[in-house]
Amino acid sequence: MFWTADRIYSQGIEQAQQRIYEFFLEIVRRKSPDEVLADFKNLFVNFSESHNPEITEALDQILTAYNEKEFFYTLRRCCYILINNWTVSNNRVSIQSLIDIFSHPSIHKKPKSIKLRTIRIWLQMFIQSEDFQSLQLFALHLDDHHKQDQKWGNRFASYLLAYQYTNPASPLEQRQAANLLAQKLKNKFKFDLAMYTARVGNHSSLQNQQTNPTSLSNNVINLVTLMLTKKSVLNCQKLAINFLENTKDSSYQEFKISLLKYLDFSVTDVEISETVQTKLQDGLLEFKSNHDDYPVNISLILKATKYLISEITISDRDQPTELFNILLHHTNPINLVVLLLKILLISESIRPYLELRVAAIIKYYSQYSETKCKSVIAFIDMLNIALAIYAGETRYNIVKMNPYELSNSQENDSQSDSNISASDSNISAFDTRKYRIFSQAR
Repeated sequence: MFWTADRIYSQGIEQAQQRIYEFFLEIVRRKSPDEVLADFKNLFVNFSESHNPEITEALDQILTAYNEKEFFYTLRRCCYILINNWTVSNNRVSIQSLIDIFSHPSIHKKPKSIKLRTIRIWLQMFIQSEDFQSLQLFALHLDDHHKQDQKWGNRFASYLLAYQYTNPASPLEQRQAANLLAQKLKNKFKFDLAMYTARVGNHSSLQNQQTNPTSLSNNVINLVTLMLTKKSVLNCQKLAINFLENTKDSSYQEFKISLLKYLDFSVTDVEISETVQTKLQDGLLEFKSNHDDYPVNISLILKATKYLISEITISDRDQPTELFNILLHHTNPINLVVLLLKILLISESIRPYLELRVAAIIKYYSQYSETKCKSVIAFIDMLNIALAIYAGETRYNIVKMNPYELSNSQENDSQSDSNISASDSNISAFDTRKYRIFSQAR
């Protein structure tokens, strides 16, 4: 009998929630944004019965049950139903207005009604929660991402959104909205990068008008130019295809040995090279060693690549790994970027996992000031550039304007292809006036 009563109670809450969801799904398509925002505020802030008594009654069921958890879930899902629709229609102003509702002074007042007082207390708790911080990400991109009063980590919202769109416990609308916004931010970065790099060698006033999409100042041009002209980086995609082809009939142990050769980490500092190679080798060869005699398959490849990403970024305890600190602080961050790029090109399906790890890095370092996190920020900016160039839909091509110097440059490149860090010092000294970068859709 108790189970039956509990089941009936649960179904009653679910039915009440469904009525509220269907209400907002209907009005967001039929009414103006201002009317929708008014309905949202009347329900969740004022608990007004005069406008939509049936929906107010549905929310009253959740309040009567004093179910704080279900109230938060209902509130979140309604927010994302609206955000999802307004993101599709590019109605950015209404998204900001929705989030501004939670700043209304009435939320902190103590009304006489016990139920309204309960809602206000729960709203105050919601505003202090991580769920509300996640909600605020949908308004951050509306402003200039270089605003001084904004936390530096928020500039990389496309990564932070990975927590939402990869979490199966999040409402469907939240996952959809987060994924949609993340794609919009990535596409905007790719477009801004393509437009900015197209100004290489062009010193007209137009160059000064083009926004730099990174925090790397004008050196972003030099970095992109260097990455485009280095064969060891440019050939990453071809190397990944050849690697997968050559290992498709291997055992798992043979695959791991070949994977280490494919990664081929090397920098000018011999001691650092040996340390990184040893740690990668010892960890990977031991990883899932009980499967060493099995034929390699997609599942084992995914596990190996995820293991490597975690080893060179951040641990499951949300602490940066030793390898991450070595690669970030004792070599040029581009070396870490190239390693991650090589791993990603083996399987595009691990990209959400990589983005989650980068999000965890951002979350960890966000407790420190931007001044103390310059290396981390530079790493993320470089990673964004690499993903835009090698894992995006835009093809970048470089043309050297002086044909006589081009042959000398290619000759020098061939001598240092095996060691990308040999040109680390050239990033800021690269003469971009000699080059033009062209971008086109693949």
